[in-house]
Amino acid sequence: MNSDKLVSVIIPTYKRPDYLVRAVDSVLNQTYKNVEVVVADDNSDGDEGRLATEKVMARYSGDSRVIYCKHAVNKNGSAARNTGIKASHGAYIAFLDDDDEMLPERIELMVSRLEKMGAEYGACYSDFRKIMPGGISQTCGENREGDLHRAALMRSLYFCPGSNLLARAELVRKIGGFDEDFRRNQDVEFLARLTKITKLCYVDKLTLIIHYEDHSAGTRMSYQQLVDIDNFFLKKFEGDISELSKRDSRRIKSYFALERLRYAIPRHKTGDALANCIRSGVGPIIFIRYCFYVLRRMITKKSFGFRI
Repeated sequence: MNSDKLVSVIIPTYKRPDYLVRAVDSVLNQTYKNVEVVVADDNSDGDEGRLATEKVMARYSGDSRVIYCKHAVNKNGSAARNTGIKASHGAYIAFLDDDDEMLPERIELMVSRLEKMGAEYGACYSDFRKIMPGGISQTCGENREGDLHRAALMRSLYFCPGSNLLARAELVRKIGGFDEDFRRNQDVEFLARLTKITKLCYVDKLTLIIHYEDHSAGTRMSYQQLVDIDNFFLKKFEGDISELSKRDSRRIKSYFALERLRYAIPRHKTGDALANCIRSGVGPIIFIRYCFYVLRRMITKKSFGFRI
């Protein structure tokens, strides 16, 4: 494919220099050649992570396609992505976590798809494979296209937008990039605002490998921390949710309650989560459907959202 439209790939990085080369090289080795890589280093000046990352990035010092930006102090993933956006020059912007990798045809296929779909489609995602702890493989079962704002508000678009999104640069800038107040759900929050102003399309081909086992998580979050994250997201988008029909607003509330139940069970907070389901108006039919949905994801090892 020949195109004069530059694609900028933003790679935020923090304390993972061992994986960064794989991510950067996967962009430079694309069949679509008009690319630039913007690495946004979120380590602090002088710390061990910064020194190791600088050593890795030194190998690209003579490559004009690679831009290396550094924060003076650690901020967060949203801030790093925004730094990358500001330094980018492309007509399209893609995002890639520092431990993931693009397959060679990814950008070519995604740009081609967006160009064919027309201006009302501003972003694209594709099939992916997620490598889980212990070598378990999970694939994408999501394939929805069009106006997906309601699904994004529900956080039920399961295609890993932190690495699996290519968008028109003017739209990324129009919504102001990422909200730096979000420490979690950064990519989902961004997607919810993006889908309010544009439609999404899908490339039905595996073009992305997500190495989930490389995400060093530290200590597991508590039940209350996860509840707080949910409430923070709902508070941010209460205006958008109120603009929906009453039926859709209830659906979103029900889905958040069902998701709370899912993470409550292993944390021994089932009673509180069940009470929240009742308060949120989760009916028995939706509850049963959701249980089958979770079971289906476990059996098929596919990642896809619940359609309520």
